[in-house]
Amino acid sequence: MRKSKLIRGEEIKWELGQEPPLKVKRAVSGKTADSPRLEMKRAFIPPGARNQRHYHVNCDAVMFVLKGRLKFFVGPDHEMEEVIAQEGDYMFVPAGAIHGLVNLSDTEPVELLATKNVSLEEEEGTVFVEPRWDK
Repeated sequence: MRKSKLIRGEEIKWELGQEPPLKVKRAVSGKTADSPRLEMKRAFIPPGARNQRHYHVNCDAVMFVLKGRLKFFVGPDHEMEEVIAQEGDYMFVPAGAIHGLVNLSDTEPVELLATKNVSLEEEEGTVFVEPRWDK
């Protein structure tokens, strides 16, 4: 039987992960909990920062905006949509759907929670469709 576990946020280090310049705290994963069937992380998006558009072959993703406003880019180039999200909004992205984001503020960071239905980053099957954006 799997066990419950309290994971203290202050014990998890910020890391760049696979989508710089976003920083993440990978709180619940196969590395921190007993065989979870999901991953949950907190992400910090610096002012004006953008990640490269990508998709996940093996998992759905849900993002919850804790603080700030951002623009999501969803869909392939020929039918890409732009969606504005703000505090309290959720964004669902199914497996295989191309997506990316940009912080709309030049002065304030965006914070969000992201959950995926895999337990390790390596299981996501992330494929990048554009080069990394450097601010």
